[in-house]
Amino acid sequence: MSEPELPDVTALSRVVAVINGKGGVLKTSIVANVAGCLAKSMRVLVIDLDISGNLKMDLGMTQAEEDDAGKSVVDAVWSGADLQIVRNVRPNLDMVFGGRALEMLSSLAKSSMSDELPTGSITTEFAARLAAVADDYDLILLDCPPGNGDLQDMALTASRWVLIPTKTDPGSWDGLLGVGPRVKRARAINPDLTYLGVVVTAHNPQATRVMRNTKVRLEEVGETVPLLQAYIRHSESSAHDCRYRGQLAHELAADADANRAERLEALSARRRGEGSADNVIPLPVALSGTADSVAGDYDRLAAEICARISAAESETSYLAGAKA
Repeated sequence: MSEPELPDVTALSRVVAVINGKGGVLKTSIVANVAGCLAKSMRVLVIDLDISGNLKMDLGMTQAEEDDAGKSVVDAVWSGADLQIVRNVRPNLDMVFGGRALEMLSSLAKSSMSDELPTGSITTEFAARLAAVADDYDLILLDCPPGNGDLQDMALTASRWVLIPTKTDPGSWDGLLGVGPRVKRARAINPDLTYLGVVVTAHNPQATRVMRNTKVRLEEVGETVPLLQAYIRHSESSAHDCRYRGQLAHELAADADANRAERLEALSARRRGEGSADNVIPLPVALSGTADSVAGDYDRLAAEICARISAAESETSYLAGAKA
């Protein structure tokens, strides 16, 4: 039986696990929208490691022929096959589908069969397959499941950074606290695994006391976990419209601007009496009025993620130069 062995970690230095032990904290929306923002200027890969497979909804890929429900991830881990990457779901943005097939990996992780894998475990085997494609991308985001520990461990072993989205309710906080023990366990194989930070979601920008309290509570976690300045505000209408239409927030915002203009024109035409009793000028269905604000939140989060990673890489380069 071989001991688990991580591949060259330098290849995985731009991999971010987006994780919380609780569902409904906008993990998937953050993966999709941050990737969409960054793909305007860099190459990005998103991988859906959630059995629900909802990342395809945020990216408008629900009818895609390439959707294999995560089978390609299973094949990559178990038989060393290449990850089946769907190219250009947006310009510069590629994805790997998740879904029900990923349940097979949990069964494999719990069996002795995983010991016979070349690197010794499903976690390190996934890391090896990811390392094989990582050089093609400037950033890789892993959408982690809330309740499957085996898949969470697989993501953390293959990542350099941990991003924890959380609401401020007790259930979400418990999910956040559950990430710590898994990070510590993953560091036995992946010692460079580092917290990128916590991002508060479904937030009311006026609730400044909530953010202060969240920062205080993070100081009680026992390990330094920074609170990001960026947050994602609560907007039920934007979340609904984005997923229903298969759009990212900035795409919805652009359509919402055009939608407002169309509605105003239709109302003006009605006032001018251009319709008739039998042919009333239709009024387009309104799109979310907060789409611009939510899109701005994701832009700020994407920029802060890049800034933090760049600062860490610059510091590492400086320290390496000082030791040389």
